[in-house]
Amino acid sequence: MTKNENDVEEKSHRRGTKYYINTITHFLNENPSGVTITDIAEGIESSRVTVGKYIAIMLERDTIEYKKIGAYKLYYNSKQEQIPSNLVFSYFSGFLTGIKEINLSKEKLKTIGSTIADFMDFPYGSKFPDEILPDKSGSFIDFYEYFGEILPFVRYIYRNGIKVETDIHEEENKAYYTIKNVNNLDKFLDVHFYIMTGVIEKTIFNKLNKKSVCQVEDIDIDKKQVKLSLKIS
Repeated sequence: MTKNENDVEEKSHRRGTKYYINTITHFLNENPSGVTITDIAEGIESSRVTVGKYIAIMLERDTIEYKKIGAYKLYYNSKQEQIPSNLVFSYFSGFLTGIKEINLSKEKLKTIGSTIADFMDFPYGSKFPDEILPDKSGSFIDFYEYFGEILPFVRYIYRNGIKVETDIHEEENKAYYTIKNVNNLDKFLDVHFYIMTGVIEKTIFNKLNKKSVCQVEDIDIDKKQVKLSLKIS
């Protein structure tokens, strides 16, 4: 154990259960999109061991919950007060329908998404896990796979269970995501995906300092599916 880790552990012994539960709860409230144990440990300046201990207590008390995305768990405050999902979805539906009636170009929709990414965290935690970041060879394979797993986790937008099929073309350093079982594509959700291309590109730049190109390759209203592509350079 390093000196810094020893210092953290010594501090943890001087602080009780109440302190850590309150501190972790506050951090979860500040990050409603969900965070990993590593995120929490870094955010409250503690160790993963200490955070894991109190996360287990909070899970036992049913004050927090988690969703598993691949090999990772994102933790949420199960008691957090939230705006009713029906109200959020109604506003969201009206907003996208209005944008669709204006008939903005795909480029302008992407610009809207890029701006949104500067005001909100990507809805999958405060950062991407270190384990899936590009390795020394520059390969993004692990990241592409992880990204496909987190795509369905956009609260209030997909009111039914969507499925995502990931197809990685390693020779192109590019991934294709077929998102299936998407309702309301013919009404307004097609606009959402064009906006999301901007959100995705800007988020990857903000968090990885990498340029990327995300595009809507195809929208099949009859099959209720959308195909996105993502290439990071």
